[in-house]
Amino acid sequence: MVPSTTVHPCLLVSEILVNIFAEVNERDEEEAARTLAALCRTCRAFREPAMKVLWAHLGTLVPLIRCIPCVKIIKSKGKSQDDLPTLGLERDMSSADWEIFLSHSRLVLTCGYYVSRRDKHPVLNSPSHDIGTDILRALSSPPPSSTVFPHLRKIRWTDSRKDSIRFFRLILTPALEFLDMSSITDSVYSVIIPSINDACPSLRIMHLPKWPFLHLPDMFDKWPNLAYVTSGPLADATIQSLGRLAHLASMDICLHKLHDIKSLVENPGFSTLRRLVLRAYNINLVTAFMRQVKSVHLREVKCYLPQGTTAAGIQEWITILLDRCMPRRLEILEIEDYADAGADFPDQFTLTPDTLRLLSRFRGLTTLDLATACTYSLDDTTLTQLAICWPSMQSIALGTHWGWRQQSDVTLKGLLFLVRHCPQLESIGLVMNAVTTDITSQRPGGGIRRPKVTSLNVGDSRVGDPLAVAAFLSDVFPRLLSVDAFNHLGGRRRPISAAKEHEEKWKEVERLLPAFSKVRAQEHPPVGPRRKAFFLEELYLA
Repeated sequence: MVPSTTVHPCLLVSEILVNIFAEVNERDEEEAARTLAALCRTCRAFREPAMKVLWAHLGTLVPLIRCIPCVKIIKSKGKSQDDLPTLGLERDMSSADWEIFLSHSRLVLTCGYYVSRRDKHPVLNSPSHDIGTDILRALSSPPPSSTVFPHLRKIRWTDSRKDSIRFFRLILTPALEFLDMSSITDSVYSVIIPSINDACPSLRIMHLPKWPFLHLPDMFDKWPNLAYVTSGPLADATIQSLGRLAHLASMDICLHKLHDIKSLVENPGFSTLRRLVLRAYNINLVTAFMRQVKSVHLREVKCYLPQGTTAAGIQEWITILLDRCMPRRLEILEIEDYADAGADFPDQFTLTPDTLRLLSRFRGLTTLDLATACTYSLDDTTLTQLAICWPSMQSIALGTHWGWRQQSDVTLKGLLFLVRHCPQLESIGLVMNAVTTDITSQRPGGGIRRPKVTSLNVGDSRVGDPLAVAAFLSDVFPRLLSVDAFNHLGGRRRPISAAKEHEEKWKEVERLLPAFSKVRAQEHPPVGPRRKAFFLEELYLA
């Protein structure tokens, strides 16, 4: 029987082929480009769908530029690893060259633009060549009535050369939804920003440089669909225009100064905000800004401060946050500062039980990280009361990044109470007093087991008998492999007395854990179908 050479009707549908080839592209990352190129040459029906997938997402413009026949490669004369070959033009681009370039560029949906390896984005592919300025100038003058990237949806731009500005303006199309300019310099940034206002009405995600000050009062009014914003310091009027956006879900901005606080507070906004990241000089700027935020949708709040934060500042921040969001809906709460507490430690830098109990109202928390200059007045009872209010907690860190710099009143029993009431815990950072275990030696954990926890941060915790502590930890956390102690301490931070001795003991605990983990695995073998049948047989014979 002669085999049929007729193509199945489904393979003649372009949308089906695009989905199939996209699956090939996802599963075979290393050879995806070669496979798709081979599909283009195999069958005329495959060519257009395979080309769409092949050129849809580019990590750099280099593959697109190398398709131009008149492009040459100029070898680098430098000896540094960062010196790459440069792409240049042998002659002026002809209409045939433009036809080839535009036939490919019309398929591009996502693209990263990098000048050299030094400017590469950590997520996307590294460029193999630098792009010469002569190419940029040539691409900035396309044939009349032609659009270079008609379907471009996403672009990452890092080129701060003035020769690139005209080409950059050329690729700003109404279809653009994602724009990342976070790596360009101030001089280019100030020139480009006005060009974006009217050119990209569909923008949804925008990443701007984090440090240059931006004063464009009605800037964000041009993008009504904007949902995600990362930016440097903004003027008060610019912040107000940002707060009026109807779809803003995520914001990551730096706070420089807030001059017109009264006007900001009288006109609260950001009613649709779900994620808020603030970078400010001190906690006072953060609390002042939080007074103009009012969102029942807020799920995540993060603050990064270069100045040390007092306990009173933390308390005011938590109090305002409780008023400006729906506490039960908040899931992630983080604050981190980078300065020492100063001469007033610990008097003005101790978080009391009353302050910590404010956190109990955030009953939906999954992540809590307080990495500040403050220490803690916390014992097993207060920790248990807090843990009862956080049944969904997955990651908790209370001052372990810098340490408490004084003796903790939380014991291993407190740790046990914490994991008992927070069954979803996967990551724990807690300063304890593990000098006396006061735990039964037969089953130290009392039957409580949290196999998801593989690492534990104890900061500047004190420890007594490493063997007893390792036995306890391995019983509660059977897959625990590492204990992080004293790793971030020192420098401007005050170490506890006998810090070196306790650090060595925690290292001994960590060395003992693998052996204990193997023993625990033997104590609790997996109960599969055969093992379960064996248990039932034993029970019957008994």
